[in-house]
Amino acid sequence: MKEFNEYGEPIEAPKKKKRGLFSSYMKDGKGVEKEDVITKYDFLNFFKLYMRRFIKLIWVNALYIVGNFPIFFLLLALSGLFSNVGVTPSSEVFPVINGIHIASGEFAPSFAPLLGIHGQMSPVYADTVATYILYGLSALLIVTFGPVNAACTYIVRNLVKGEPVFLWEDFKTTIKSSWKQSLPMGVLDLVMFGMCTYSLYMYYYNYTNYYAMFYPMILVFVLYSFMRFYVYTLMVTFDLKFFQILKNAAIFTILGFGRNFLLFCGCIMLMMFTLWVGTLFVPLAVICIFMVLFSGCAYMGMYAAWPKIQKYMIDPYYKKSELE
Repeated sequence: MKEFNEYGEPIEAPKKKKRGLFSSYMKDGKGVEKEDVITKYDFLNFFKLYMRRFIKLIWVNALYIVGNFPIFFLLLALSGLFSNVGVTPSSEVFPVINGIHIASGEFAPSFAPLLGIHGQMSPVYADTVATYILYGLSALLIVTFGPVNAACTYIVRNLVKGEPVFLWEDFKTTIKSSWKQSLPMGVLDLVMFGMCTYSLYMYYYNYTNYYAMFYPMILVFVLYSFMRFYVYTLMVTFDLKFFQILKNAAIFTILGFGRNFLLFCGCIMLMMFTLWVGTLFVPLAVICIFMVLFSGCAYMGMYAAWPKIQKYMIDPYYKKSELE
């Protein structure tokens, strides 16, 4: 039945808005439940809070992946789908054996097992124009990595604190407000991880000559991983300059060393579990990557970092304000 206003004109019913992918997280919800607010960040509450926030952490994992979409261009380039494929002997001894065989001019029975063992072929990939284009597009990761990490860190921080979360709105707003600091931090992040990974790889495969550098490099990698627990959290929580963020993150790395090490081991175990599952059944590993891997590591990092930040930076501020 139609309704009319005071002038006798029909009143049209408001049109329903279309619901988007994140529409359920953009509207006001029921608020924060009592169980979602914890004051003691211990071992038991770690699992309780994780299970209560599991669904939203899956969405955070999706934001990590979708936000860093250039990684898909890199995976396509490395897959070999757009490369020219050839074959070559996989053994370095094969050219020597084959050369002796050709030089002898006759087939010797002793060469048969040697050629069978060292004559196996493996594919080789030659880059094409399409591959180089994909590599160029994957370089956009330099732009997306830092802001997406900052935005997802803000959401995970609120989940750990027990504050209301509006995934898509919080994600967009944090990127807009923190990109000036998160962009260079993302570049530094990628450079540090790239250098650490390359150095560990080279020292490991040249262990005889560089064993003295291998273990210090592991220590550098571990300590920088500890710093990452705090860098993005400080960035989205306080109004600090770039180098102040790095300085405070380095201090918190030492102050919370035991807690950092425990949660860092948790991240390594989650990664190893994903690899192990991949050896059994690849689709299960893909599910782990797309649902829990990134958000799970972010949650563990935040669970390690937030209690220390609250203890040394937030609580003293409120105590000082009360005294004043």
